[in-house]
This record gives sequence, structure tokens and C-alpha cells, in this order.
Amino acid sequence: MGRLAIPVLLMSVSLSACITMKSEHDELASEVMALRKKVAERDTELQETLAKAQEQMARVEEQLDGAEQLLRSNQASLGVRVDNLEIDLAEVRGTAEDSLNELAALSQNISEQRTELDERLSAIENQLQADSDIPEGKSDLLRAAERELDNKKYGRARRLFRTYLSRYPGDAKEPEVRFKIGQTLYSERDYRSSLGEFYWLVQNAPDSKVIHDAIYYSGLAFANIGQCDKSLAYFKALVAEDSEAPGQYKKQAAKQIEAIEADEGKICPDRAPEPKDGDADGPTDDSKS
Repeated sequence: MGRLAIPVLLMSVSLSACITMKSEHDELASEVMALRKKVAERDTELQETLAKAQEQMARVEEQLDGAEQLLRSNQASLGVRVDNLEIDLAEVRGTAEDSLNELAALSQNISEQRTELDERLSAIENQLQADSDIPEGKSDLLRAAERELDNKKYGRARRLFRTYLSRYPGDAKEPEVRFKIGQTLYSERDYRSSLGEFYWLVQNAPDSKVIHDAIYYSGLAFANIGQCDKSLAYFKALVAEDSEAPGQYKKQAAKQIEAIEADEGKICPDRAPEPKDGDADGPTDDSKS
């Protein structure tokens, strides 16, 4: 198959670097250790606070017992002093209740922070598990990536595809893998990033069996970001006389061309018609109803 003539308007997007899985594991593991340490510190703080509260309550109980015994033994003769002691006793009970309320609030705060830390730990551990759950075999890795793509788990599929490229640079299946990476980005509506992957194929693998797929999806991606002149360039390359694109792509590209050329700026701002004379200053009186 000969190289396709693509207009100079093609966008150049830098490609993502290969993923270094070990550094990601180290970073995640470090964060897990830091969070575990924070949880341990929180637990220690709660235990110390509870211990202090218990000591305080024990002292309060001793004071209450002493006051009550004093009241019972001297109630008949103490008179006014008994009244004062009863007032002091009420104050002590009030202080004890305040301490209990503060302790309850502190315990709730620590409990909420512990829950938050547990959730973060769980999320990171799940991520570590996902990162480590990568097939070792070449064929197994590729099948796993395609399975995730079929299940519309685009982020996971993309990670596996990039792992494949990292492990096997220059592999014969690289064009197909890059196209599928572009597919995951396109499916997530990250059209500009998908164009970077498709453009790599146009520049580096124009004779690959997925080149027409890449050209067609490039046309769709440009249309989705409102750059329909560039979109037309790709679609017209597919329907050109010397194009060897499959019939289905020629047919679909022709429909896209027809739709774009009929558009007056609703889909493609870059193809909006020029304002007619007199339109620049707004509608005339004759146009008002």
C-alpha cells in the first residue's frame, strides 16, 4: 500500500512516555506507609486522651464520694456549710459532664479521621493491587488489555497497552496497540490526546493495517473539536481515487464530508459563512417582526 498524502494541516501532538511501573509502585507504597504511620499516631493520641479522661473521672468520683460522705456524717450540724458543699458538689458534677462532652466530641473527631484514613489506605492498596495484577506473558498482557477495552474499562486498558509498549519497544504490533490507545482516549472524549496517537500512525506506520482506522478516527476527532477543515482533509484522503481504504470507510467518509460541507457553523465554527453586507451592524428594520 502506498503512503497517503496528508495535508500539512495535521496536528503534531507529543506522545506519552512509557510507564515505569516500579517507580509508581514505590510512590504508592511510600504513601501507604505514611498513612499507616498517621493512623498509628491517631490511635496513640486517642488512647492517651481516653486514659487522661479516665484519670480525671476517677478523681471526680473520689471528690464526689468524699463530699457525699461528708454530707451524710455532718448533715445535721453543718448547716450553711452543707449548703455550700451541695453547691460545690453540683459544680463538680457539671465539670464532669463538660469533660464527658469534650471527650465525646474528641472521640467522634478521631473516629472520622480514622475512617477517612482507612478509606484512603483501601484506595491505595486497591491501586497497588491493580498495578501488580499485570500479566507477565506477552500474549496474556495483550489479551488482558483488549478484554478491558471490550469491557469499556478504558483507563485500565490504556495502562495495559502502554505497559505492552514499554516492555516490547518496536514490537510488530505497536501500530495496532497505539491505535487502541487512541481508541480509549477517543471513547473518553479526550479527542486531542487521541489525535496524538493517530498522528503517530500517520507519520510512522502509514503502511500498517490500521492506518485507515486511524485516518477515519482522526477525521471524527477533528470534527468533535470543531476543526472541520482538518477533518475534511482526512475524510477526503479516504475517498481519493488512489485510496486503498476499505469500502466501509470510503462510504462513511463520504457521508461525513457531505454533513460537514452542509454545516453552516453549528458543528464547525471554522466553517461558519462570512457575514453578508449589512449584517455586521445587526439586523435591519426590515428583518424585525
